[in-house]
Amino acid sequence: MQRKGLQLYTIRELCEKDFIGTLKEVSKWGYEGAQFAGFYDLEARKLKEVLNDFGLKPAGSHTGIDQLEEDKLKRQIEYSHQIGNDLLILAYLTEENRKNLDDYKRVAETLNNAGHLLKNEGLKLGYHNHDFEFAKHGEATGYDILLNETDPSLVSFELDCYWAAFSGYDPAEFMGRIGERLVTLHMKDMALKGKEKQSTILGTGVLDLASIVKKGKELNVSWFVVEQEHFDTDLATAAKENAKVLNELLK
Repeated sequence: MQRKGLQLYTIRELCEKDFIGTLKEVSKWGYEGAQFAGFYDLEARKLKEVLNDFGLKPAGSHTGIDQLEEDKLKRQIEYSHQIGNDLLILAYLTEENRKNLDDYKRVAETLNNAGHLLKNEGLKLGYHNHDFEFAKHGEATGYDILLNETDPSLVSFELDCYWAAFSGYDPAEFMGRIGERLVTLHMKDMALKGKEKQSTILGTGVLDLASIVKKGKELNVSWFVVEQEHFDTDLATAAKENAKVLNELLK
């Protein structure tokens, strides 16, 4: 079953002002899940209660590579168990962690180690891309290393369709390359403004969203997660419109 989620980084300004109230709005806008980018100091027990009240499920939680160290990871595992979250996702690599292929090999080792700990706890680990993973280092890209040197039983992937397209790939074709390791999708359309590319509300850009959704269904992707970084309207309006368009796409 494919479900609709919202990456809360999209509306982080609203979350910073009123996290619980914003989660209520996320549910009203038509999303079934929230993908977290921080918890705003809310206790796990209270967040679980709030999610239940609003009919929301966790659609994963973004984290940093420094948080994959064993002690910090154990705290995240405990929090995830308490709120019913089964997926942690490495959201971003800082520049010092992605200068060359050896760096990506070290990242792959870190992911395997963290993935092993998570698997033992009944949880999954994913990796979320930007554009830099697609840069060539000789004959290979960072993404090649991450795919080839991580254990398929320990590490999954969340493909950001916008950044794949930004880097010259057909997102649906690239999804096929990831195959069954693809567990979630970041649904983000692309607007062309002169020579500049920007994220935009689903259905108002140039990406073939229907092909992305079709391939996602074929691969049994669990969550289709809206994310947006550039706005021509207020955050709430954008989030509501994205939910409406995604709902139509998933029919």
